Amino acid sequence: MGVSHPKLGVLSCCCCESRRRVVACISGACDRWCAHNSDSQTRRRRPCPDEFLQILRPGRVATKPLLDKNENVSEINAPEENIPNISTNQSIRNDTNINVFLIICIVGVSLAILLEIINVQNRRGTVSKDNVENRRSYWVYSAYNDVENKNGLLKHVHLVLERLGFEKRTNKTSWTLLWSHDYPFRVLYPNLHRLKTYQKVNHFPGTGFITNKVDLATSDSKFIPRAYKIPKNKKEFLEYAGENRNAVFLEKHNQHRGVYLKNVTAIDLSSGESFVQEYVQKPFLVDGHKFDIGVYVALTSVNPLRVYWYKGDVLFRYCPAKYYPFDPKNLDKYVVGDDYLPTWEVPSLAHPYTSLGFSMKEAFDHYARSKGKNSTRMWDDVQEAITEVFVKKEHHIISALKNYPSQDNFFELMRFDLVVDEDFKVYLLEANMSPNLSSAHYPPNQLLYEQVLFNLFSLVGLATYMNDSNEDQGTRNMLSSQKNIAVYSEECSSICKDSCEVSDKCSLCRHCISIRLRNSLLVAYRENLGKGDYRRLFPPAMKPNQNTDKKIKNMTQINGLQYLWYQGKCNTDVTWCV
Repeated sequence: MGVSHPKLGVLSCCCCESRRRVVACISGACDRWCAHNSDSQTRRRRPCPDEFLQILRPGRVATKPLLDKNENVSEINAPEENIPNISTNQSIRNDTNINVFLIICIVGVSLAILLEIINVQNRRGTVSKDNVENRRSYWVYSAYNDVENKNGLLKHVHLVLERLGFEKRTNKTSWTLLWSHDYPFRVLYPNLHRLKTYQKVNHFPGTGFITNKVDLATSDSKFIPRAYKIPKNKKEFLEYAGENRNAVFLEKHNQHRGVYLKNVTAIDLSSGESFVQEYVQKPFLVDGHKFDIGVYVALTSVNPLRVYWYKGDVLFRYCPAKYYPFDPKNLDKYVVGDDYLPTWEVPSLAHPYTSLGFSMKEAFDHYARSKGKNSTRMWDDVQEAITEVFVKKEHHIISALKNYPSQDNFFELMRFDLVVDEDFKVYLLEANMSPNLSSAHYPPNQLLYEQVLFNLFSLVGLATYMNDSNEDQGTRNMLSSQKNIAVYSEECSSICKDSCEVSDKCSLCRHCISIRLRNSLLVAYRENLGKGDYRRLFPPAMKPNQNTDKKIKNMTQINGLQYLWYQGKCNTDVTWCV
């Protein structure tokens, strides 16, 4: 019988008779061992004695000699290296080596994985940092060095952008926004005709047809006083003046300075630097003061056209001298200059504006209502007058954009100046390309300027971190996706199912809509989310489920389809109606 050992299994005591001694406790290899290591001719096997097991260490073969009590004691060591082919010992050693190897492999692989994770995180951090830096930086351009001064002409532009996390840079580095005080497309054309998808510029090519005084004044509109280029339209001017002998005219220059009220006989008709425009003689007055109204307008898209006006407040500027008795030599009576009278210094407006905390617009509306005037109708006319300009001038902007890969890089903030006559009829005088946004002369205007800017940046997507057109598809879908622009479910699932030509509404169904229109509507959806206190001028306001045939009759095809889309959104959510 063998003796069980916890590591070696069943052990036998192998005795080589020629030497009368116990040679070793081994498992199963007694015959082979004796034949190889002794000259014995006989051998026998018996169980290992207990005291032999006491010296037997797990994991090796013991060779302590054990003799019978009648035999001489002679301690003979049998070295382990003299025992060949001991399978248990080799197996244990092999297992140990394998275990060590596996541990080394596991540790090595783990370290490699850990290093790769660290590298990936570092790469992501670098890319994320680069993306944020690229998307959150701006530079300014102007012929005037003052725009670089953060306390100068563009103080509030700098302040609002910095509050939004933008860093001011130069055009020599990557940037997100160019804010140009001057028209940038001549001097900076090399920088602007290959813009990256995430870059924005605060002007549109071609808007000079709106902001140029002569081009705007000579537009055919019921809201714009009659105007004539001199000397080009000298004949037409004299004919009109002859038919309207009570008319008085302002002589203006293309630049934004120099306005003089003159009789026809006093006007220089040979000058090529000016134009004449009929003067609104009976203006509506507040506490005896003539005023103009400055409405801030944002253009975000053409073809299709999208225009917004800032409804949160408007800029009211009052002439410092009372209008009557009228004196054409005193410009302070009828021309709004740099030193105008602000709302908070007009007696009837000071209390609602300063003490009650109303906006300039609401303070004026309150005064107008007290005089029996319908300010709601007046503001409707203001919107119509401005909208008409963009509709008529859109084709000029579309033409100018042909030199640029995409129109998505551009937006523009303007200020339209209007006056109101004593009958509350609205007249549009001019549009300012880069309206004054400095409150240095009138500190209370700071809030107006900064809210106009903040809401503008929100409208065009610059107030968010996810405005980069290079974001992954998942991010773009998160901002606006097909389900957000889907409209007219009844038509798309029935009459438009087999044909896209059955109705104009079919052109808005997913299987019919053009890629160009679809992409534009995705942007329009985001604009609606971020518009803040801006309200649409075009497409104009609408009512749920109204007939659209007359509205879209005179629109371009793509503008008509965009109007239908807004109508579809308005039908299910009234917040989309304005």
